[in-house]
Amino acid sequence: MINESFAYYAKYEPWLKLKMQEFNLMGYHQINEEDLWNYVTSFCWKRIRPTHYYQQINDIMKITPNQYLDYAAVEAQVYKVTSLEEMNFDDLF
Repeated sequence: MINESFAYYAKYEPWLKLKMQEFNLMGYHQINEEDLWNYVTSFCWKRIRPTHYYQQINDIMKITPNQYLDYAAVEAQVYKVTSLEEMNFDDLF
């Protein structure tokens, strides 16, 4: 399964790198290929992945920084919840 997933990812890696470079030129250096891949697979293609390869590439290439950052903000709020005991509140005061 891991090898199959890697081969599947490798098919899109050049396009993810290109999109990451575009984001870097716009000043978004914290976004990497893996972040973009997670966005595509868990948001863009959550319900249905386009049938044709060119449609899949089009989905990757039309991602904007705002779209990704909106997704990342929701992910951070919904899925990265920690308990109050684990949080360090000293930095807030």
